[in-house]
Amino acid sequence: MSIATTQPPGIARPVRLHPKEHGAYAILGVPLVVALVLGGLNTVAVLTTIATIAGFVANEPLMVLAGRRGERARSTTPSALPILGSLLLLTMLAGVAAFWLSSSTVRWTLVACALFAAAGFAMSAAGWQRSLTAQLTGIIGLTLPSAAVLLAGGFDSGSVERLSAAWIIGRVATTIAVRSVVALQKASTHHKAPRINDVLLAAAVLACVIGSVSAMRECLFIVPLVASALFLRLRPPPIRHMRRIGYALRAANAATSVLMIGWYAGMLAESQHAFPQQREEKNVPCQALTKRYILRILQGKSKRPAPGS
Repeated sequence: MSIATTQPPGIARPVRLHPKEHGAYAILGVPLVVALVLGGLNTVAVLTTIATIAGFVANEPLMVLAGRRGERARSTTPSALPILGSLLLLTMLAGVAAFWLSSSTVRWTLVACALFAAAGFAMSAAGWQRSLTAQLTGIIGLTLPSAAVLLAGGFDSGSVERLSAAWIIGRVATTIAVRSVVALQKASTHHKAPRINDVLLAAAVLACVIGSVSAMRECLFIVPLVASALFLRLRPPPIRHMRRIGYALRAANAATSVLMIGWYAGMLAESQHAFPQQREEKNVPCQALTKRYILRILQGKSKRPAPGS
């Protein structure tokens, strides 16, 4: 007579404590990676990244403890509390260290990050994580850390504001498009929901167009995001193809990242060509020197040095 090795009925396994909102990974990770590539690695940037990732992961154990993943998940996952405490402690330690070591501009950005994170935690604990307000708050809150990393890397505040605004516009467009796909295929959805989504999507598209034809050239980078959002809204796929939607949005994120990095890389090459003598004389590391001239080019102040200077 063999002994059964299966799990006894009625005993559920602990849930996995990783964020279930898969779109949030791209909303947070892609701008952060681009910021680290453009701004370079430094102490404040690394500490900000650590605090951001720890805070992001902490949202899931908070949801479990608040009962938003179901009573069974809370009762079968006792590790949620110590994991949440450890992640929040790491977030605070890294965040405070980044705040202490950073400039005043970066500090204000970190304070904004903390406020949006606190608002996001509160809405998640209250069960509002799928509401439009919570998602818009999350878009801004998950974009701000990349702004802090860029500022810590030496970018001027004007350039960072434009890049962050572009990311937010693109994220609003894609998020609203996905909400529209879900809303249009749910018979129980309130009839005003698709209308609200269409208004917000139109506003995001209009903002991208106005920015692209004006001085805000950063909006050109998010054309893949806005185009994919329009395609999803005009030709909504069946809800069962949500995985394909995710793949399409990942491709749009990758295209936007390549455009941003490629454009700034071209400016790096231009600055190296325009100032080769200064680089040799000052013996400044290539990354620091070219980053400085990127800022000068963005501000329209870059000039070729006069002969003999």
